[in-house]
Amino acid sequence: MIEKKVFVDGIGNVLFIKKPKVKNINIRLYADGRVKATLPAFSSYSQAIKVVRNKIPWILKQRKKLKKHEQKQQIVINSETNLPFLKHKIKFVPVNNTMAKMEIYNGTLKILYPEGINIEDKYIQDFIRKGITEAIRIEAKNFLPQRVEELADKYGFSYRKVFVKNARTLWGSCSSKNNINLNLHLMRLPERLQDYIIIHELAHTVHRNHGVKFWKQLDLYMGDARLLAKELKSYKINEL
Repeated sequence: MIEKKVFVDGIGNVLFIKKPKVKNINIRLYADGRVKATLPAFSSYSQAIKVVRNKIPWILKQRKKLKKHEQKQQIVINSETNLPFLKHKIKFVPVNNTMAKMEIYNGTLKILYPEGINIEDKYIQDFIRKGITEAIRIEAKNFLPQRVEELADKYGFSYRKVFVKNARTLWGSCSSKNNINLNLHLMRLPERLQDYIIIHELAHTVHRNHGVKFWKQLDLYMGDARLLAKELKSYKINEL
């Protein structure tokens, strides 16, 4: 697999990936607006870039749809909002200041926002989400490495290190050195899906692909693993 990033006027950077088993040039648009194009190994990048340029009107239209969908999905976060996945308590404090600030200590996330601005203002809402993400990061670093160790011991897996990241597209991954990478947003998932993702990545320390043996091992530990994988698709990363 060969990757190349190219700036395309009108839409920005596009990731081009050559894959030996791909027969056609395919374009994928992610929820955050990023564009990826996969192409056959024998195709030229210039040919793929031409295809992407021809699709610019479609890409811009889809980006607009995704943005509207994201805005529609986002809830307003205030003192009445229930976030069951978050262990930190949130306190909202209006202050005589022109900038919003946050403080995280002793299990409390304090949002200090300018008293002259409505808490539902997009600037404040974005800032609150940033604060929640930081609180989740703390909770994830306290919980996820410990849970990986517990499940690895229980099922006999061996790994090197656990890294907690704020990834855009992946819930987890396993490196060639058997390092386990987990998205901090696992903390927003039900426990069964947290364990599914962790065991999924631990299984990759033994099976590097998603072949029959891989799924058999997951089924052995998780029951119907494909059913859990299907359930996971109903959750969106970074959707607070």
